[in-house]
Amino acid sequence: MSSIVIGVAGTHSTGKSTFCSDLKASLELKGVRVETISSFGALAVQQGIPLLTQHTYDSTMWFIDRTLEAEHAARTNAEVVLVDRPIIDAVAYWNAAVEYRGTYAAAHEVEAIGSLLLNYCPNYTTVLATKLDTSVALGPGRDTDTRFRASVDTHLHELLGRLSINHRVLSPAVREALLEELTADVFHRMGLA
Repeated sequence: MSSIVIGVAGTHSTGKSTFCSDLKASLELKGVRVETISSFGALAVQQGIPLLTQHTYDSTMWFIDRTLEAEHAARTNAEVVLVDRPIIDAVAYWNAAVEYRGTYAAAHEVEAIGSLLLNYCPNYTTVLATKLDTSVALGPGRDTDTRFRASVDTHLHELLGRLSINHRVLSPAVREALLEELTADVFHRMGLA
């Protein structure tokens, strides 16, 4: 059986990592082998890769390449792979950065990334997307530019809609129910229900 791959997308400090951690714990209680692919933000900072409002096509491809490499490696060891920031996240951040700077992306770059998303996103078993709730406090050390953060959220949901990527919205109101549903769905897919 191939791995179940769950992508959790969204702008920063919207509960993605906490949700992944809780889902992993719930699945591991039944002995499911789970690997989590975390954000490559810290590695990008170490390597001088542009982030946030300075995101470029090249940095977007860097994030996509790191994520796909990590997903491929995780699939060999895990029954379930949780991707905290699937590849569509990098594209939403790039789109928001381009808009923020008032610049334009080259047509061939937009086409290349769009093709990549269309070809790869169907490989996710499930995609969740957080919806920004500005009443929830930012995590420590997070970028505080509310305009940029909101733009990432808008671009993410626009991309999901435009590319017809089947997804569920992860919000505080449905968090616990979604955690239970996903756990049950994984157990069902694995024959553990």
